[in-house]
Amino acid sequence: MKKVGLVGFGIWGRNILRDLISLGVEVLVFDPEESKEKEASELGASFFSINWDPSHQVDAWIISSPAITHFEVLIDLIPSDKPIFVEKPLTCSLEEAIELEKYVDRPIFVMHNWRYHGGIKLLSEIVKSGELGELRFLKSNRCNWTSPRSDVDSVWTLIPHDITIAYSILGHFPEPISAVEETYRGIARGMTAILGKSIPCVFEVSNRYYDKRREVRLHFEKGVAVLPDEKVDYIEIYFGDDRSKPDSVQMEKRKFEARAPLLEELSQFIDFLFGGKEPPTSLSEGIMVIKTIARLKELSRLK
Repeated sequence: MKKVGLVGFGIWGRNILRDLISLGVEVLVFDPEESKEKEASELGASFFSINWDPSHQVDAWIISSPAITHFEVLIDLIPSDKPIFVEKPLTCSLEEAIELEKYVDRPIFVMHNWRYHGGIKLLSEIVKSGELGELRFLKSNRCNWTSPRSDVDSVWTLIPHDITIAYSILGHFPEPISAVEETYRGIARGMTAILGKSIPCVFEVSNRYYDKRREVRLHFEKGVAVLPDEKVDYIEIYFGDDRSKPDSVQMEKRKFEARAPLLEELSQFIDFLFGGKEPPTSLSEGIMVIKTIARLKELSRLK
């Protein structure tokens, strides 16, 4: 049995603990709020209200503390020389991301869970197969109402998903071209961003939509492939080019295994602890995501 130290027991930390327990992992939870001890214990973890400590005898660390603390916790835990899995965003500062570049050779990974989503994997396979011709356009929507996260704005919490989705599908990070940020009382609540030159990518993220939207669509020369929602187990494929008549377009629903992305990424991380291959979501990838967000925010401020 592997022993993992989980730093942070908020909304996402509870989900992480649940899945770690299901994977047969012994978990030590570190959170300053003593009121959380009962729940953590009932789920099967040992609870510590003291600060995380790299001297604890664990096989790995998972960081699920507030996003603005990720850098601080990472710097404290890196000396333990244990593998680390940190929730996204890696950090909320370009300067901190650049500081972390000195550790890219360490076993540090970022929890970009859409990289493990069966629908995104299938879309990537369709691109590689060439069955719909060349990819011409990528668009994603990530919209809902408000956010439980109060430490950072919605752009930092939402758009990392879309950037990593594009990376999974394209095989590279698209270059930021322009962005418009929606702000209220000086706080960003949404962004529409354009990235990429040869294959344009449009990301829309917002917490001003009453209905929850999670769509990823790819436009090809010979058709369109759409993941209509995060919880479905199929891709919609529409066969037809830009001149096809509506009544001639054929639609196929192509199934994929809808395993929970969080469980998938945690499973790969635990397999790595037993000598398996590294999770694909490296520290270098996490740093590139932060650099991309920082550039988009800079573009949104240009007049």
